[in-house]
Amino acid sequence: MKVLLIIDPQNDFITGSLAVPGAIEAMDYLTRWVQEHHDEYDAFVVTLDQHPADHCSFDVQGGPWPVHCVRYTIGAALYPPLAEVLMATKRARGGVFFVPKATSRQRDAYSAFEDTVPDILMNAHHIDVAGLAGDYCVRCSIADLRRHLPNTSMRTLDDAIAWIGEKQPLL
Repeated sequence: MKVLLIIDPQNDFITGSLAVPGAIEAMDYLTRWVQEHHDEYDAFVVTLDQHPADHCSFDVQGGPWPVHCVRYTIGAALYPPLAEVLMATKRARGGVFFVPKATSRQRDAYSAFEDTVPDILMNAHHIDVAGLAGDYCVRCSIADLRRHLPNTSMRTLDDAIAWIGEKQPLL
């Protein structure tokens, strides 16, 4: 099974309160990639920050980040062009799964896979990885997946990853 893992393609990371440099270009590239290559994948897994309004990572709570991806807000929603493509895929054939993370007020999570990995990823023989931001959530997600799935083949879609800081190798 081949899976495309998309890390946090959410409005606040693209055009909102915690916009990552180059995120629009990376997510537009990813949107085109999904349109052109969707038949190559058995499934798509999308992680999403789903913070409560008083999350510990927010600077107003003493954390390092501005308020972002608050559950049920536009900032937490999927990037609209990518959402359209993923929802069309879901309607046509299914195979699109969402994994919320950082849902507890008192615990942050750069990766959705620190403790557990969904069966769809456990059963994958190959995982392509894209998303935001390369130096935080993408890096931590790959590290956790490597720990849980050491024999699974992985590749990054480098043009579909944007970075807060300097770009570095992920695999």
